[in-house]
Amino acid sequence: MSQAQEIAAFGLELVQAWRRTSASRALIREVQERRVRLVLAAASRTRFYGGRRLERLSDVEPVRKADLQARLDDTFTDPALSKAALLSFVHGGAAPGTLLQGRYLVATTSGTTGHVGLFVDDVAGWARQRAVVFARMFQGLLTPDGFAMLARRRYRLAFVIASGGHWLTSILAGRMPTLGRAFADSRVVPVDAPLPHVVAELNAFAPLLLHSYPTFIEVLCAEARRGRLRIDPEIVSAGSEPISQACREAVRAAFPRARLVETYAATECLAMATSCPHGAVHVNEDACVLEPVDDCMRPVPPGTDAPRVLVTNLSNVVQPLVRYELTDSVTIIDEPCPCGSPFARIVVRGRTDDTFYLLDGDGRAQAHPPIPIEVAFLGVPGLLQYQIVHEAQNRLRLSFVADDDGRPSEVAAGLEDRLARYLGDHGLLEHVSYVVDQVDAVERHARSKKLRQIESRVGRPAGEVVAAIAARR
Repeated sequence: MSQAQEIAAFGLELVQAWRRTSASRALIREVQERRVRLVLAAASRTRFYGGRRLERLSDVEPVRKADLQARLDDTFTDPALSKAALLSFVHGGAAPGTLLQGRYLVATTSGTTGHVGLFVDDVAGWARQRAVVFARMFQGLLTPDGFAMLARRRYRLAFVIASGGHWLTSILAGRMPTLGRAFADSRVVPVDAPLPHVVAELNAFAPLLLHSYPTFIEVLCAEARRGRLRIDPEIVSAGSEPISQACREAVRAAFPRARLVETYAATECLAMATSCPHGAVHVNEDACVLEPVDDCMRPVPPGTDAPRVLVTNLSNVVQPLVRYELTDSVTIIDEPCPCGSPFARIVVRGRTDDTFYLLDGDGRAQAHPPIPIEVAFLGVPGLLQYQIVHEAQNRLRLSFVADDDGRPSEVAAGLEDRLARYLGDHGLLEHVSYVVDQVDAVERHARSKKLRQIESRVGRPAGEVVAAIAARR
């Protein structure tokens, strides 16, 4: 029954979301307001939001991840859900995208903002979010001619991402109902696999859509320019990191017929924003409400950089997320887009973690960007928070906070094993020293109060810098 619900919800929302792309601003506002009322009604049924009637978003104080996770059992509208049930499920060996209790999708965060999070939605809510993403990502292709083209061939989607855990992109890439497989093939390639393996997998699959992190897309573009990666995608989509101008230029040079799509998503809300064919990023206001705010949670006007944003997910009524804080820097652009979209424009700068420059045995500096480092520590049982600091040349300090349900000694052993494996993969184990420390709380920045999960106190060295991924050949 869940597959039928998922397919029905996805199909209906896909068509409606496609139509709303050219709808009036008034209609978008009407859809958003109707969905806000449904989410507020669901939130009113939970203990977390006080068990009181909520009529407008302003009735809810901004919600921080740490507070929500500390009271996780109070956030669900289904009393059969609990933190214990979610933890047992994600650590019990179930594949990403498998349904809990035959109804719910469970996702975890990597702790990039300082806390590992647990989130749940039902298949219908998840399908609606996914449909909005695909409707906007394939904007211009979802036409009668486009549907006819899709019917004549199986669409191939490749995701070069963190894999193996219950993470948002893993679920998005791997979960496809049986009916969907008649029209599309989806393949996940681990981003931390050796580069020759990634290239070989992509060459064999020949994806029409390629999705990865912007920093890794640049690596793949370099492989294409060298003639090793031989694919010709129609769409290259990127998320989880801001897209640099260098990445845009690399995609244009390596894949000239591909449209580069920027996605802004979080585990808490999949369909926050998507770029249009003109390259502008538009808020999916039929799937969420975004409120840019300052450090004191006061609204920030259009055209002003906001250090954080509050998101309300308009699809999830199982674990309502209302005015939920994301520590991303965003700016609302109060100007119309040439594409004619009725949706607001936004510039997303996101968080900016550091790149580590570590010296190998030959004295060469390897550049280690944040995403592969984050991938190395994903899914460690019992881990609540961590921070890795490059505190001196070739010296790392990994501090962690264990979850209440985790044993600190086992968490420390898991982290040390992952770090040693990462360094060994790059030929650095004998040249980089490290310390793994349990702490009561990970230190935050004295002024901003933000947590830099991956922080370097060592500058970029002079001379040649070698890409870490290339050093693994």
